[in-house]
Amino acid sequence: MKYFIAFVLCVVSVVFCAPQSDERKAEILRLEADNNGVDKYNFAYDTSNGISRQETGELKTTDEGSAIVVRGSSSWTAPDGKKYEISFYADEFGYHPSFKQLA
Repeated sequence: MKYFIAFVLCVVSVVFCAPQSDERKAEILRLEADNNGVDKYNFAYDTSNGISRQETGELKTTDEGSAIVVRGSSSWTAPDGKKYEISFYADEFGYHPSFKQLA
C-alpha cells in the first residue's frame, strides 16, 4: 500500500510541476516516411512549434561485411528566438555531427 501511495504522489507531483508551455500542444504539420524493410529508409517531419527533422539510411556493403549509412538533420527555434540546426552522418567509422546557428 505504501508503494501505491508513493507512486500516486510521484504522478501528481510530475503533473503539477511540469512546465506549462505551448510545446505540449505542438502539432505535426508534415510527416513523410518510407521504409522498404530491407536496405533503406527515410523520414521527415515538421511541427507547428518550428521543429524540423529528416533522416535517410541505406545499407552499405563493405569489405568487412555491411553497415548502415545514415544522414540527417534537425532544426529548431530555441527559447532565445535563434534557430539552430544539427546535421549528421553516421557510417562504419562513427557519428559525424555538424552544428550551426541559422538565424
